[in-house]
Amino acid sequence: MTSQPEPRDGDMIRTTFDAVTEELEPGVLLVRLSGEIDIATSDSAAAAIRAAVAPPTRLVLIELSAVTFCSSAGLGNLVEARNLAGRHNITLALVGVGRPVDRPLSVTGLGGQFRIYSTIQQALADL
Repeated sequence: MTSQPEPRDGDMIRTTFDAVTEELEPGVLLVRLSGEIDIATSDSAAAAIRAAVAPPTRLVLIELSAVTFCSSAGLGNLVEARNLAGRHNITLALVGVGRPVDRPLSVTGLGGQFRIYSTIQQALADL
């Protein structure tokens, strides 16, 4: 959990975020992101993504079904993941993309730049 000051009254705003990485099989990692991905949590998201999208990994699935908000900083995390995967010749896919992530991906035109699957099983079967 991360807190940041509210500029108007000095109170703290609570932003909830978590990232859990799991090895599904050798060379295949699942990164489960949950909560809000915004400026307060994007460094944590980036760290989890960078750790996963590195050799000798061959496939990274980023599971987003529990994400409740995705700001431009969160989109930046996903673009960084895509770019890192390309540099390391790692296949990357997004899984469980709900409205909080789908909407900004669609509005910005970034959705077409990712492999997107409804479930982990679909992604694994296709990739």
